[in-house]
Amino acid sequence: MAKRAPRRRAVVVPAALAALLAAPGARAEWRFTPTVDLRETWTDNVALSRAEDAKSRFVTELTPGFTLLNRGPRLKASANYQLHYYAFDDDGVEGVRHAQSQLRTDVRATVIDDLLFLDADGAIGQQPVSAFGPQVNGNGYASANRANVKTWRVSPYLLHRFGNSATAAVRYTHDAVDAGRTGLGEGTGFGDSSGDLLVMNLNSGRTFRRLGWGLQYSHQRVDDSIAPESSVKMVSANTRYRLGADVNLTASAGYDEYDYQSDGEPTKGRFWQGGIEWTPSPRTSLVAGAGKRYYGNTYNLQALHRSRRSVWSINYSDSVTTTRSQLLLPATIDTASMLDRLFIAQIPDAAARAQAVDAYIRATGLPASLADSINYFSNRFILQKQLQASVAFNTARTTLIVSAFDSRREGLSLIQTDSLLTGPASARLNDDTTQRGGSAMWNMRLTSRSAINASWISSRQESNGTGIASKNTALRLAVTRQFSPKVRGALEARRVSGTTADQAASYRENALTASLSLQF
Repeated sequence: MAKRAPRRRAVVVPAALAALLAAPGARAEWRFTPTVDLRETWTDNVALSRAEDAKSRFVTELTPGFTLLNRGPRLKASANYQLHYYAFDDDGVEGVRHAQSQLRTDVRATVIDDLLFLDADGAIGQQPVSAFGPQVNGNGYASANRANVKTWRVSPYLLHRFGNSATAAVRYTHDAVDAGRTGLGEGTGFGDSSGDLLVMNLNSGRTFRRLGWGLQYSHQRVDDSIAPESSVKMVSANTRYRLGADVNLTASAGYDEYDYQSDGEPTKGRFWQGGIEWTPSPRTSLVAGAGKRYYGNTYNLQALHRSRRSVWSINYSDSVTTTRSQLLLPATIDTASMLDRLFIAQIPDAAARAQAVDAYIRATGLPASLADSINYFSNRFILQKQLQASVAFNTARTTLIVSAFDSRREGLSLIQTDSLLTGPASARLNDDTTQRGGSAMWNMRLTSRSAINASWISSRQESNGTGIASKNTALRLAVTRQFSPKVRGALEARRVSGTTADQAASYRENALTASLSLQF
């Protein structure tokens, strides 16, 4: 077993941010907004237990928090933090947690004009341990199948322009993932890890109008407390030929080298891909490609169409990835992005539109992302093939967002590293999984201060190697009221149901929640 990854260079983040805050021009106007939420919930299954073991409880939730925002010329930063406290009418209840934190930070800074820049972000949140167990559906007090995950990333980069001929960039990234070593026994489970990534690229400038080109190199190394140390190298070249005013032909070729242990299957090889980019109007775009990589055929698709009242989106991709990569850079359908495109006709100004989208999400209680496959814990490299589709409609009084996904994950590296997480008897549970699901969210503005929200989320997970399957469904209906610019209330009814890896272990929760949110 590999040694636990050392906590290297953790001081980089606070030192870098402190230097930025002290830099000239960084002290733009900061906006600090403290908040507090109070919720009272009655639930008939507080721990999401099996139906025969369900226990009803009253849950009092107090959530102090804050948002921090800066949109200066050299520094753009945001932070959102909430600390959830849970109190129960019976302190002896099992399978629950009494506190949890949620954090999301993002920093984009210009250190030296036109030369040195810095990106940094961090997050704390709940993450499902397995795809075959109760999922996170707004019942944060239940501890079943959940772990608190902490991630952070700091990434300085150099950018230099050679006139109109070319642009060169060199980026270094150091990141870390800490999941509390969650597992079945002491010291087992999902490994804490740290990674270092170097990316260099050289791309053509505006001089090359008809035929563009680019060269890329990347090298990543990951130290893991459970899985063996791994590295990924890639070198590639790409070209883009302008066929017409709205059509580009694209091609790329290169070499991938993944250093992970496998059962004799290739882990490296040459790759190539050809594709097309079509943008017939500012409202419609299509990017599609096909090629070959060391694991087989590869395809990609990004299609987007926007009208005055709707946004349509379809995406497909296949890639070699890991759970830690998905935790650091979650690939979800972003709710804010969908609403941003939806509101662009009514609010052309980007800054004003971003504020309107943020206010809309807070007022309606929409989640940060739409339906997506469950990023369950795995210490292996996996081949992920995922199709996502979404559509959003907006009228004078209603908004409807519908999304669906179809995802398949196949383990590539040795299965032994996951036996520590699932147990030897269930080692093949995550070896080859399929997930399908969808969601629908509807909002209706009754008045300028009141609204009705309804949502449905459902997914089905299947382990193709073992035949084990599970499903999860959540239904919500809520009424919200804005009492004043800084005070909002809501009443919500929720029903959550599903099955786990053991088909006989079904669970169901019915809950009623009254909440009051204040901004200071």
